[in-house]
Amino acid sequence: MKRFNRPHPRKPAQAALVFASAALLLTACGQNGGADDANHAANNAANADTSANANGQASGGNGGNGAAANGGASGNAASGSAGAAEDSPDALYAKAKEEGKVIVYSTSGRANDAAETFMKQYPGVKVEVSKVKSDEMMDKVMKEQDAGQFNPDVIITKEVSGAVEEEMVKPGRYIKYLPSDIAPKVDEPYRTQAEGYADYVEFRTIFYNASHYKQAPVTNWWDLTTPQFKGKVYTADPLSSPAFMDLFTTMVNNSDDMAAAYKEKFGKDIELHGTENAGYEYIRELFDNGLIVLKGSDDVLDAIGKADSGAVGLAVSGDVSKNEENGWTIQPIYDIKPKTAVPDSGYFFLANKAPHEAAGKLFLRWMMGETDGKGAGLDPFNEVGSWVPRSDVQTKNDMPYEQLNLWAFDGEALYNAAPKVRDFWIKQK
Repeated sequence: MKRFNRPHPRKPAQAALVFASAALLLTACGQNGGADDANHAANNAANADTSANANGQASGGNGGNGAAANGGASGNAASGSAGAAEDSPDALYAKAKEEGKVIVYSTSGRANDAAETFMKQYPGVKVEVSKVKSDEMMDKVMKEQDAGQFNPDVIITKEVSGAVEEEMVKPGRYIKYLPSDIAPKVDEPYRTQAEGYADYVEFRTIFYNASHYKQAPVTNWWDLTTPQFKGKVYTADPLSSPAFMDLFTTMVNNSDDMAAAYKEKFGKDIELHGTENAGYEYIRELFDNGLIVLKGSDDVLDAIGKADSGAVGLAVSGDVSKNEENGWTIQPIYDIKPKTAVPDSGYFFLANKAPHEAAGKLFLRWMMGETDGKGAGLDPFNEVGSWVPRSDVQTKNDMPYEQLNLWAFDGEALYNAAPKVRDFWIKQK
């Protein structure tokens, strides 16, 4: 069972019921391990700072609920700091050497690169990384935990149309961890308002072949529905990639923005053709204009990047770093009306009842770049096309994250709307 492919995902009320059940279960289990659970909760309490950055990417209500759920599911601890003295690198390393290893479930292969430098820095602590897709990871962890098997220590995941927050974070299966010595350097919403800390942020946007175009050929999403791009627009399949579906669902959820962009492009109000709003109309017109759906982001970039082609494609911003190795001359567009995209964040969590908790925390700190942001573990995540949401880390991109014109990520809205948008997409195909 894949959460993203379910036609009727759990609603927030049902998620709250799951959380309450989890809290009661953990309270009952506290007779045997109450001290451990209380320590777990205290070490993972969220920082209370609520400032926001200029980009306004927050979905504050959800973030607050998630933090409360984490505290309850971890043992109802009312206080504590994720960056207390016992969570210093030296203290964690002393415990981690006794634990001997850290188990990581990750959607990103970058974890393997971070593991190499970590094991050199901290000999005696082995890192074992299993690469798992985000939706499959949810099912795997859920089944394991429901069977009483608490295998991973660290979770590195992307969102699945809001399901990670609703089904994993709020019930306490994934636990936010952000040390207090690192937190002040972290940009909002990832410090206090998001479901967890994100070590890197990407998004889906339009790419073009720089050998064919001297400048970006698209400035408005509606450009892709014009005769100039008929049969020349590629996208990775949103039915197999939640992040691509999140982009289209966000357009539906922000249909007023899409309608305004249509009027700016064509000089008249949008006319709907049997669709509910401008977001759905945009999807319909893309298909009417010959949209080509390929398996994945690499396939899209390969299609537009190896020839002098006027085609454009929707792909992952981070894939721009693959130009040299693949012989592409592709470039992303970072300024599109009405908004360029929606954030696709790489979240870091501790797993509930992590069997090697100290080693897990130590590895998370390493990947975060440690207190000063200069730790080698951060390097694999700070790449062209990816943004690290830390004020003390220099981006490798020409445009700083704060200047990106992005829609806010609204996990609850995506969670509720994605099944309907998915069904609409299937009907267009």
